[in-house]
Amino acid sequence: MEILAFLLSPIVRAMSWILECYQGFFASTGLSIILLSWSFSLMLFPFQRWGSRVEKRISGKIHQIDAEVRPFKKELKGEALFLETERIYKKYSYHPIYSIGLGASILVMLPVLLSAIVLFSGDGILSGERFWVISDLSKPDGLLGPVNLLPLLMFAVTSVDAKLRFKDDKRSRYRFYGISLVLLIIVYDLPAGLVLYWIASNIASLLLNRLTLRRA
Repeated sequence: MEILAFLLSPIVRAMSWILECYQGFFASTGLSIILLSWSFSLMLFPFQRWGSRVEKRISGKIHQIDAEVRPFKKELKGEALFLETERIYKKYSYHPIYSIGLGASILVMLPVLLSAIVLFSGDGILSGERFWVISDLSKPDGLLGPVNLLPLLMFAVTSVDAKLRFKDDKRSRYRFYGISLVLLIIVYDLPAGLVLYWIASNIASLLLNRLTLRRA
C-alpha cells in the first residue's frame, strides 16, 4: 500500500487540494466528494472516449473473426481448427490477449480510482462525517442492516452503462458485467465515502457517454 501511495502521490495530492476547496465552499463532506468525483470525471472524459473507441475497434475485430471461424468449427477439429484460427488471427492482426482492451474505458480511470482509495483511507478525512442517511462515511454504509447498499448501487449503475454501451454486442456486455462484479467485491466493505465517490464517477461516465452518443 505504501508503494502504491508513493506512485499515486501526485494524483492524491491534487485530489486532496480540490476536496479541501470544495469543503471550503460547502459544509458537506459528502457533497464535496461527489463534486470531486465529477471534476475528475470531466478531466478523464477525453481518455474515456479514447478507451471507448478502443473497445469498439476490438469488439468489431472479434465479430469479424467469429464470423470467419464459425464455419470451420463445423468442419475442422483439434490442431486443424487451431491452425485455421491462428491464420484468421494473423489476418486481422489480433491476439486473444487484446480482449483486455474491452475494459479500456475503465482501465484509464483506474489510477484515479486507486488514488481515491489512498486518499480516503488515511488522515481521518471521513471519520465521523455524516451525509444524508449515511451516519459515518468512514465505515461501510450498512443501509440495509447487514447489507451495504452503496456497492450494490454502484454495480447497478455500471451494469446499466454496460447494457447501453454494448447493446449490440452481447459478449462485450458480459465481459463488462464481469468487471463490474469484480469491482463490487472489491469495494463492498470499503468506507461509504469512497464508494460514494465511485458511484458519482460511474453516473458521470454514464451521462457523458450517453450525451456523446446522442450528439453523434
